[in-house]
This record gives sequence, C-alpha cells and structure tokens, in this order.
Amino acid sequence: MGTATMKVIGGSAPVTIRYQINGGAEQVEPGVVLPWEKQYDVYDKVSSSVTAEGGAEVLACTIMMNDLLVAFVNEPNPTCTFAYYE
Repeated sequence: MGTATMKVIGGSAPVTIRYQINGGAEQVEPGVVLPWEKQYDVYDKVSSSVTAEGGAEVLACTIMMNDLLVAFVNEPNPTCTFAYYE
C-alpha cells in the first residue's frame, strides 16, 4: 500500500506519545521531547493512530501517507487516526 509517517510537533515540555500501528498493540513513549516522528508500512483496512498527552499545551499531530496529508489535529492532547481502504 505504501508508507506513512506519524508526527507530533509543538510545545517545549516533554509529552507522552501513545500510538498504534496497523491495528497492533498500543505503544507508549513517555517523556518525549518534540518533534517526534514514526514511519511505518501501511496495510489495507487496518487503523493506525497517534495521541500526544501534554496537558493544556496545544500540540499538533499529523499522519502523512506518501506525500498526502491524511490526518491533522491541532489542540491539547491531539489524536490523529488513519485507515487505508483500497
């Protein structure tokens, strides 16, 4: 299907990143200094998501598939979700 890249930007304080790729188990990375980025292979009909937990600070998450923006959220504790359906 291709590859996608999750990104979280904004803020200067460490945040907790929670992500799930292709319907797999949730992964947690505490104490992350932004920007944060994760690239992964995309499979058909399964969902992936990323959440940034940073208190009241406004953060932005994105998911890009190849050169196409498929998810964007700009708010405190944003969650971006994407699933590919061919």
